[in-house]
This record gives sequence, structure tokens and C-alpha cells, in this order.
Amino acid sequence: MRTSGDPYQNGLAKLRQLAQSVPGDRNEDTTRFQLIDVLLIDCLGHFRPSITTEEHMNPGYADYIVSLPGRTLVLEAKREGKTFELPAGLEGRATVAMKTLCEDKAAKEAVDQVLGYAQKMGIPLAGIANGHQLAVFLGSRVDGKSPFEGDALVFASFGDMVNRFRSLWDMLSREALVQRRLIQVLMAGSPSEQPPPKLSSTILSYPGFRRRSPRETDLKILSSIFIQDIEGDAQVSDDFLRECYYESGTLSQYALVSKEILRNRYSALPDALGVEAEGVRSKKGISPTLKHDLVAGAVSSKPIVLLGDVGVGKTMFIKHLLRVEAATELTSSLVFYVDFGRQPALQTDLQEHIVDSIVDQLRDEHEVDLLENSFVRAVYNRELNRFRRGIYGPLATSDPPGYASRELEMLSELIANTSKHLERSLKHLDGTARKKSVIVLDNIDQRPTEFQNEIFVIAQSLAASLGSTVFVSLRPTTFFESKRRGTLAAYQPRAFLVSPPRVSEVISKRLSFARKTLLDKDVQLSGLSLNREDLLVYLDALELGFTRDKALIELLENLSGGNVRLALEFLSSFIGSGYVDTGRVLDVASAGETYVIPIHEFLRSILFGDNDYYDPSSSRIVNVFDIVIGDEREHFLLPLLLGYVHAASTTQSKEGFVDIGEVFDVAQQWDYKPEQIQWHLNRAVLHRLLETVPGNEQSGPYRITNVGAYMHKEMVTQFSYLDAMTVDTPILDPTIRSEVQDVRSIDDRLRRAEVFKSYLDGVWESFASPESFAFDWNVQGARLVANIGTARAKAERAKARRDEVGGHESA
Repeated sequence: MRTSGDPYQNGLAKLRQLAQSVPGDRNEDTTRFQLIDVLLIDCLGHFRPSITTEEHMNPGYADYIVSLPGRTLVLEAKREGKTFELPAGLEGRATVAMKTLCEDKAAKEAVDQVLGYAQKMGIPLAGIANGHQLAVFLGSRVDGKSPFEGDALVFASFGDMVNRFRSLWDMLSREALVQRRLIQVLMAGSPSEQPPPKLSSTILSYPGFRRRSPRETDLKILSSIFIQDIEGDAQVSDDFLRECYYESGTLSQYALVSKEILRNRYSALPDALGVEAEGVRSKKGISPTLKHDLVAGAVSSKPIVLLGDVGVGKTMFIKHLLRVEAATELTSSLVFYVDFGRQPALQTDLQEHIVDSIVDQLRDEHEVDLLENSFVRAVYNRELNRFRRGIYGPLATSDPPGYASRELEMLSELIANTSKHLERSLKHLDGTARKKSVIVLDNIDQRPTEFQNEIFVIAQSLAASLGSTVFVSLRPTTFFESKRRGTLAAYQPRAFLVSPPRVSEVISKRLSFARKTLLDKDVQLSGLSLNREDLLVYLDALELGFTRDKALIELLENLSGGNVRLALEFLSSFIGSGYVDTGRVLDVASAGETYVIPIHEFLRSILFGDNDYYDPSSSRIVNVFDIVIGDEREHFLLPLLLGYVHAASTTQSKEGFVDIGEVFDVAQQWDYKPEQIQWHLNRAVLHRLLETVPGNEQSGPYRITNVGAYMHKEMVTQFSYLDAMTVDTPILDPTIRSEVQDVRSIDDRLRRAEVFKSYLDGVWESFASPESFAFDWNVQGARLVANIGTARAKAERAKARRDEVGGHESA
């Protein structure tokens, strides 16, 4: 059931507003701006940065290209109501034959034009729109047929779109395009191209919900308090910042990507961004340049931009800098922190939102009330003196009440503009009390591009007008796009890089802080099923596992890919997971032994989350064996691509990028089709297995990430992973498919995994010269067999222990 606040309902509401707009003879530009932009972004949830317009096609220009990040849909826009009309009688119909669509001469010309773009660029979907009418069809096919032999999804009016919004959303929303739903519908006429249903489609309770015991529920609550993203709390203590701060840029010894690539990943950014940038820290501590800029206000006319990917710790860095590292130097400064990750603000009132936040913080944290009478009079003392010397001055003795009334009117006018009054007040505090202001605009990189651009303009204005030190945190890709052709193109801000930290160090410090907090007797734990001693034992087991167990550390370091927030999310998923027997952890400890966290428990907790089955729409982990067409060899396409890019990344250049053309050439030599290759490259970028240079997410080049390296080197050798993917992978061999069923017991799951592996073994045998690939299933499969054997031995030992105490096997 959808809620009124979700993207679906918001999109429907926006479409209803659009449907009420007065039809008119809008020209092409107006049609695009007033109608199609709103349809794609506000109604269907596409991100503005993922849409390019007027892309040169030589000849011609493509009006819209929607990417995910690979190009997925090209749309040709025509002026409203004049250039083409869809045939009558299409209202309410799901799809129509392309031949019917093209009966109108103007529509046929538009279709020919956009198909030329789609086929030139290998874009799978194409469409035509004139504002109130929309038709989308296959732009390029891999089955040898012409697009004109297929069907088109058609909406004959805005009313039609409203009435069939579920279909519009399920076929053309961002998530729908990621899942290729419309492609599957339009390719339905080519059964050989469609993979068979997955096992998950036959499970009535899929994806299900994993129940927790009261102990595990309590642990889940505590993990959100002590572990996950506590630095996002506005009330976080200085003790936390001091003890849990982690230095950025420390290379992990467990990373499966070469240190050369990791080392050059951020050092190459300044060249790509076209700006001078240095790290926030040097070998001797915080960058002297940054500290000078902060304390002396040396670049007060320019904002300071903190660049770093999502989750690397920009927020943690800035809070530690202001409240710990530079706290002494900022003793007399006024520090204001505006968090756009937690505080909603409409794009139309950003200036007002920032001003109101600063005003509130001045009153609540610095005890300065901008409306207090004596303060207002001190700020505008010059104006009061001029007023006394002016024409109303004599009234001060002849008519004191009248003079006071006119004086109040003058002051009221001066403070009526809150923004200008704040500017005057901060300058007054600087001039009289030597209180410089530091303004932090954090987490704006979680907002749309236009939002970020407007924030930066405001930051530039604040820095210039107030003489304030203004911090703005951005992702490198966002900064690059805006610098190249957006708002930032007109500015040359100071930029500093926040590089990823060593995740194991972050986890170690976070667990130590949690332990110290629990030891504080003032911390109340009433109402919980676990006592303080049990919790400390549990934390000890976690700390042992995540600071000493190489396999666990390697998994966490690589799957998080330097994203601290994601690493903490993984850890929080494990704590209180329904896949971990908390009682067993405590029983081992009570026996005087140390519980060693099995890697399969941690892996299952992040694979399944709260579900009974693996669900690709909610899991952070991708199914590398999934396929898009009915080609069993495709099960290995993503691992092969990852292996090739990984090998090429370490040999071709210090930055490690591999050109997209080279990737396509190699994959086509393996007899894969362009549509298959592009789909898996899109998935790889979407799930952070591959990365691209800032600004070129749609067309490469590609470089392997820690996540991608771990997936093809280690993840595919784990029984827990193969077991989870069995329900989500189409199996083309009917005999094997009949053997793969929904099972629960560990013995049945082990047997099923062996059947699934035998299927993959058979597929691998169909490859010519597989030993020439950078990914070798024979090697990884052998390791998988060993892991299955280990899992079986552990299951047998566990069953023996249960039999000794008269227990029963659990799922």
C-alpha cells in the first residue's frame, strides 16, 4: 500500500495539476519546459542530473536522453498539438502497433527521427511527445527485427495518463526503467529473448519478514543509538567527536583494489574538476591552508567547498574541526550549522530558511536575540543618531511620545527585512565584540542540482557580504557537473578533499565508544531484555570480530567501498539481526569462551536485511548472476566484465580507467549483444561495482571499485551468497529449474546450492577458451565447493550439539 507521502502519490498529484493546465499552441521550447520537464522529473521521479537535453547527434540534436546512468530512453519533443497527432481511439489502450502509430505523417517523421538517434547510440527505448501525448517504443532491438514490427506504449492525453498512472509509473518511472519493465513488455513478442521466471515469482510470501526475538529487537534499538550514524545527531557530544573521529585518506590493507588506484583516485580529482584542491589533512594534521582560511577568514569572499563521496565523513570532519580541533581558535567565533540532510526546505525559500536557522541559533546557542530592544538600538546606533539630528529631532523635547513613536517606526522598517537585519547584526558583533561568523551548509549534495546551485550562490553572497567563513559540502561528481556547465562555472571557490577513511578503524572506535557509554552507570537500560553485562559481552564479540578477523574486515572494507555510513549500516544490520542467534553469543561467553562471528552470519544479515528471502529491490548487494534476455551465458557476463576492467585497471594507467569502447569490443568478442553489455554496465555503476570519471557517468570510462573487486573475487565463492541468489536467478535449463525449489532446512539449502552450482558449471563449459578470461569460474567454483563443504561440516556439528541436548534443528 502506497502512502500519501511517497513518490508515486506525489507524482500522481503533480500529474493531476498538469492535466488541469490550459491546452495551447506552445512552441517546442515552451512545451518542453512547461510540460515534458514536469512529466519526467516531478511526475515520474527522474533525477534532473540524469537527463541531458539537446545532445548533438550529428546530424541533429536529441531533445531528451534519460540515463540510469547508461542511456536508456531518448525522447523527441514537438510543439504542443500541432506537429503530430496520435490516431483517434487510443484512449485507454495499453499498447498499439507501431504501424498504427505511424499512420499520421508527422508522427512517422518524429518516430524516424528519434529512432535514428536511438540506433546511432544503442539506446534501447525511444519516444515522441508533444506535451499532452506520449508514445514510447523500442529504439534498438537485438532480435534482428525492426522496431516498426513491434508495439508502442501510448498515452493519448493527460487525462489518459492520470487514469492509467499506475501503468505510466510501472513502465516509465526511474525505478521501472532500471528494472527494464517496458523493454520486457515490448519484447514479449520474442519469447526466446525473455528469461524464464525466477523462483521468487512462485513464492507466495516473498520477500517475507524475518522475525526477531525480544533480545534481538532490543539490540536493534541499541544499535541505532550507539552505532549507526550517530554523528548526524545535532546533539552529539564533544566526547563522541573526540573519541570516534577518524582520519581520512588512510589506505586499507584489506582492499582488493590496488593501492595505486586507491592512492590516485582522489589525487586525480583536481585535474578532472579543473580546480586547485588539496586534502583536508596533511601528515602533520589538518591542512595549514584550511586552518588559516577558517581562523583568519583569508578567503572570506569565497566559500570553502569540502569535496567527498557520500559517506566518507564530510559531516564528521567539519564537526570535529569546529568543535574539537579548532575549538580554541574559534572560542570567540559564532558558528552556525545548517543541515540540509535533516531539515526540509523548499527550493523557493532557501535564503529565508538559512537566515531563519542562523537567527534561531544566535538566540538559542549564542544568547543573542536580534529583536531585543537594546541590541537593535546598538546595531542601528548610527541611524538613531542621524534620526535625532534630523527633522524629527526637536520632537524629543517638545513631544517625547510622538518622537518615540516615529523612532520605533524607523527601527521597525530597518528590522523588517530579516536577511538585511541579520547582516547588519553579524557585522555589528564582529565590529564591537570581534566575533567572526562561521557558517556551515552541510549535506546539500543530497538535494537536486538546482537546489545545490542556489545554495552555492547564497553561500557566495554570505561569504562576500558578511565576511564569514562559509563551508559547503559537495560530492565531486556534483561539483564537476555544476563547474562544467552550471552555477559554479562563474566562480573559483577554494576546494578541499575529504578522502575515505579506513573502515575498520571507524568500526573499532565506534564500538569502543559504545562500550564506554554502557559502562557509564548513569545510562539507563530499564525495560530491556538484556542487562548491562550481556550487552558488554556482545560488544566484546563484535569488537573481536571486526578488529581481528581478516575475512570479516575484508568483507566490510570492500563492500562499503569507503562509505562509512554504509559500513555502519552493515554493522547495524548485523546487530539484532534475525539471522544471528544472540543467545548463542551469550552462552559461549558464559562458558568462558570467546564467540567468533561466522562470516556467513554477517553476510546473511546484509544480504537479507529484514526479509526472509533475498530481494534485489531492498538489498545493498547485487545479484551478479541475473540476466536480461534468455541467454544462459549471460549469467557470467557481469563477473567477466568486472574481471576484465579489474585486470585492465591495474595495467593501463595510474588512474585505472578503461574506455567504454574497449569494454564493448571485448565483450562483443565473447559473443554478447550490446543490449546485454550496456545493461550490466549500468547495473555495475548503479551498485558501485564500477565507477566513472566525474561528469561522464553515462558513457564511461570505467574503473573497478573495492565493491566490484570483492564481488567477482570473493562473494561468488560464498555459500551464503549463492544460496540467496538462487531465488533471484532465472534458470534456463528446465530439468535444473525443476530441482530448484523453495526450501528451508540447511541440509536442503546446501543440496539446492550444489544443484545451482552444477547448472553454472554447465554454462561455463560452453565458453571457448575460458582460461583466457580475467574471471575464471573453474577457480572460483572450486573455492565455492570448499565453502559449501565448510558450511555442511558446521551444520553437522551444530546438529550433533542439538541432538546431545535434545534440541531441534531450526531454519
